[in-house]
Order: sequence, then structure tokens, then C-alpha cells
Amino acid sequence: MSEATAQATATGVTVEQCVTHDRPTEPHLSPDGALVAFVRRPVSRSGEHWETAIWIAPTSGEAPRPFTSGMWHDRCPRWSPDGQRLAFLSDRAERGKSSIYVMPRDGGEAIRAFDQQGELDLLDWSPDGRWLSVLMVEPETDEERQRRERREDWHVWDTEEKFQRLWLVDPQTKQGQVRSPEHVHVWSYAWAPDGQRLALATTPSPKVDDLFGETSVWLITVDGEARQLFTLVGLAEDLTWSADGRFLAYRARAGRVVCGEAVYRYELATGETVCLYPAQDGTAEGLAPLAGGEALALTVVNGLTARIEQLTWTGERTLLAEPHGVVHGVVSTAAGRLAAICSDSAHLPSVWCWSLAEPGTPGQRLTAFHPEIEAGMVKGERITWESDPGVTVEGLLFRPPSAQPGQRLPLVVQIHGGPTSFWGDECAASWHDWAQALVAQGYAVLLPNPRGSTGRGSAWTNAIFDDVGGGELRDVLTGVRALVERGIADPERLGVAGWSWGGYLTAWAVTQTDQFKAAVMGAGLSNLISDNYLGDIPRANLSYFPASAADIPDAYWQRSPIRYVNQVTTPLLILHGEDDPRVAVSESIQFYRALRLRGAICQLVTYPREKHGFEERAHQRDLLERIIAWFRQYIPPDSTPGA
Repeated sequence: MSEATAQATATGVTVEQCVTHDRPTEPHLSPDGALVAFVRRPVSRSGEHWETAIWIAPTSGEAPRPFTSGMWHDRCPRWSPDGQRLAFLSDRAERGKSSIYVMPRDGGEAIRAFDQQGELDLLDWSPDGRWLSVLMVEPETDEERQRRERREDWHVWDTEEKFQRLWLVDPQTKQGQVRSPEHVHVWSYAWAPDGQRLALATTPSPKVDDLFGETSVWLITVDGEARQLFTLVGLAEDLTWSADGRFLAYRARAGRVVCGEAVYRYELATGETVCLYPAQDGTAEGLAPLAGGEALALTVVNGLTARIEQLTWTGERTLLAEPHGVVHGVVSTAAGRLAAICSDSAHLPSVWCWSLAEPGTPGQRLTAFHPEIEAGMVKGERITWESDPGVTVEGLLFRPPSAQPGQRLPLVVQIHGGPTSFWGDECAASWHDWAQALVAQGYAVLLPNPRGSTGRGSAWTNAIFDDVGGGELRDVLTGVRALVERGIADPERLGVAGWSWGGYLTAWAVTQTDQFKAAVMGAGLSNLISDNYLGDIPRANLSYFPASAADIPDAYWQRSPIRYVNQVTTPLLILHGEDDPRVAVSESIQFYRALRLRGAICQLVTYPREKHGFEERAHQRDLLERIIAWFRQYIPPDSTPGA
């Protein structure tokens, strides 16, 4: 598979660059607004464990610097309320198991602040600095360890679940206590401004599928008193307190689709719920406290780009910042500043900072780790087209810089997963996002946002209910047709690809049309009935079908690619992780077997140890090289750019 790498261009992004660079994540502003702590994380790992480092970026614009060595998996940096210490999670004591560490603001030796270690997440300080809070999955018991060592390791399903609980840790004594109710699994939490209460977003079990059913928000005290506040369908995401402790804000669904697209306000005294942002003009992607909870910082995706707005507790919105492209994750605010991780199609994700004293003014980029990669990146261009009459679809188009006016190019359309996701004006250079790697090989690449995507309001996100594979496929196919009609795409060199739900739509596309000459199905669904009972989120289908597969099997079967396998003429490459809990690898195996039985051109490649997202560098590299080689074989470019 080395030929594709050898053919990578001198001017474009190479496969090796896609799988070896670092990206910042988890920004956290110091209380005085002078420093942003963040995690510098590689996009892949070559060993058994991740190696990540905490870095510090001064908001004054000075060069960022490492805060920890990067020899371990250091993550989740959180400044103490007085700004003098930085707490973080690390597995430096035992690889693969995290504990809590604290370091002085100016650096020094990391002091362990918790006498236990294991599967920890979402570290935070109480507002008064008295406690460190963290989520911890119940550790293996001595009896369980002894059974495993004796190889008495059978699994009785749904009886061995490990709950994730909220712990409060005293950093002075290094002792901690569980504070969440015993019968709930905690996904996230938020401290009240008084430092005496916390709100918890919970499900009745650790099953991921519970996120698509009825969930609960609980109120607990530091002493362990607990009461359930309310229930809802889907998780209450980004729980945020008002400064006076009167309200809780959170993201949740606006329509049938379980997706945190709208923002709600819950009043603790009365139990009244009010919608502050109904997701009519876009999709809420993040929520954070602003000015200590006096207002909210709302990240909204509208079309291909994001805006960060101030949302008041009565629902008024004003612009705070307009990033270049999209925002990755939640934002952090402190002392009149705002920090976030942002990227656009010509730049890698970076730490950005804005002054809230001048809303709407350009922000300051604080990190730029790989200028050599950005030098080869191609800027995507926004395009629109009409699908069904009156239905306008939006997408991002990449063209090789060497393309000449009027030149017809081989086109690959990559369909995003989800379907509650979107392609934005963002970095598309990774094992999962193939635009930059393909455009470097001479391909035009279309990233469409068909019906079912986020970023266009709740009606658009909910538009594929009871029409899976219908309007969304027409939106994709009309986008391809529009590029042919505009003289950009060569109708004889068309390819389609996607991962997860994009893999499903790829399989669906090649069973419904023969216009594509090559296709790549990544971790896709081929049989919606079997997928409903093999994947770990069967209730997610209730966002798109009126009932489960057992109740209306014909509806699921009608929209299953494998039902129409005899209609496939497109050469198909199928890629899948062998340990994928979201979409079982058997979804790819059965489609491959069915295709091979009828003599279709197809290849199946599975990757040991990989789940729904790939982590190992060798696997990421092989995946990209295979995709490039497959398209070069069946829809060859005119020539390798730069050759």
C-alpha cells in the first residue's frame, strides 16, 4: 500500500501528515484571563497508550509552552478558582489508569491529589476551591480480578455494568467519596455558584442506548443529599447554572430527533421549563457560563460556519465572536475573554481567543503547530444547489489548485456520519475526513449537508423521519448532478464514500444508482434490521422510524442496502473496525458476502482492536492509502498534481 504515499504531492497534504500531526483540545482560561491551558494531542498513537501533554498559551500572544512533558496521557486541565494551581488527569502512576494531579501555576512537580486511580473523566474544582470533583467508573473488584486471572471470564450480559459516579475529592487529604445516587450513571455535571450543590445529567444504566430514552437531571449537595429535578428524552447536555442559582440551562432536542439542538431553561423553585433557543435558524452546538453565569455563551452552527453568541436568561441573543470556520468542543470564558478551538478548511484546529469588550471583532490565533501542513491545504468553497423543488442544499467543494478553468475533474462525494452532524468550513485532513488527502491526488471533493444534517434548524434535522435514505440521497445525487452540469465534475469519473451513517448512504447509493464508478463504505450499515439489534444504540432508530424493527420490519427492510444487493455494479471498498460497538463489523461482512456471491467487485478490510473511531497510526495510514489507491484504480485523475 506504499504506492499511494509515494504518489503524494509536494504541494498538497500527504497521508503521513494526516496521521501524524498534533491538535489542541480542551481549552480552559485562567480566572484572570491571562492564560489558556489546553491539551496537545496527537491524532493517532503508535503504542498501546496515548501520550498527550498540557500546554499553556498566554492570551497576550506570546509563544505557547509545554506545561507537562507529554510522556503520559495528561488531559482535562482545570484552573483552581484563585488561578494559582492547575489540576489535571494523568496516567503517570499506572499507564491506562488515571488519577488527579495538581501543579503550581508557574510549573514544578505534579502532586497527586487522589489516592485512587482508574477510569476518570470531567475533572473540575468547586467554586470555593474546597473540592475537586471527578467522574469515575467503578473499578474492578478483587473478586472480579481473581475470576479474570482464573480465566473464569464469561460475560453475563447486562449484569456486569460498571456505573460512572461523581466523586468529591479533598486535595489536602487525597481522600474522596462518592456523592451521586447509587442507581444512576452520571454523564456530566455542573457546580452551583454557591459551591454547595451540583446538577447531574444521568441515565438509569451505563448503556449508551439509554441516552436515547428517558434521562434525569438530579440535584445533590456536597453532603450527599439528592433529589431528582426532572426527566426528559435524551441527555440534558452542557448543564449551566445562572449566577444566582435560580436557573439551570441545558441543550436538548427540539423535535423527534434526539439531538442537543435547542437550549432550555429550568427554574428550580417552580419546575418551569422555557425554551431560550428553539433551533429555528441553526443548531446549538455548545453552551457555557458567561460572566459567572450572568448570561450564557452559546455556540450556534448556521450553515457551514459557527457563531458564538451571548444568550440571556430571557432568550435575547447578541454576537460575541465570529470564528473563522467552526468551533470544536465547548468554549471557555473568564475575565472578559473567550477561548475556543477553531479550524477552517485551510487551517488545522488551533486555540483562539477573543476580547468580550469588543464583541464581533476578529479573534487572536494563539497556536499554529504545523505550518508545513497548512501550506498544502486547499480552501473549500461554499456551493448550493436545488434538490427537490424548493429545497436548497449546501455543501463544501474542494478543487485541486492545478485545476484549469473548464477542466472536468474526477469527483468524490464524501457523506458525513450522524446523520445528526454536518460538514462545516473546517479542517478535513485526518483518517476520518478525506478531502485534503484526495484533493492532493487531483480529485474534486464535495462535502454535502443533506436533509437530516444539523446546522439548518430543527426542521432540516428532523426532515428524514420516516424517509430514511429518501430525501437525503436525492440531496446528494442532485449535488453531484449540479457539479456535472456546471462543468466541474466528469460524469465518467464519479465516486462516493462515507463513514458510519455516511457508510450507510454510500451502500444505499450504489444499490440505487449506477452513476458512481467507485465507492468506499466505512463502518456502514447494510441491514437496518440486524443493525437495530447488533449496535449499541438501537433506540436511536426511533428518531427516524415510527417504531422499532420488530414492530415494522418491512419499513427497515425497504431501506436496507442489502435488500438491493443484486443491483450493485459499482466497485466497492469496505472498511471496518473489528471491535466497533456502534455499527457491528457483521454489517460489513454480510454486505461483502452478498456482493461476492454474485461476483461483484468488492474488497473488505477489517482492523483489529479498532472501534467506531480509529486510533492506531498504522491502521489510519493503511486506511487512507487504500482509499486513495481504490479511487485511483477506478476513477483515475488526469495526473498526479505536482508530478
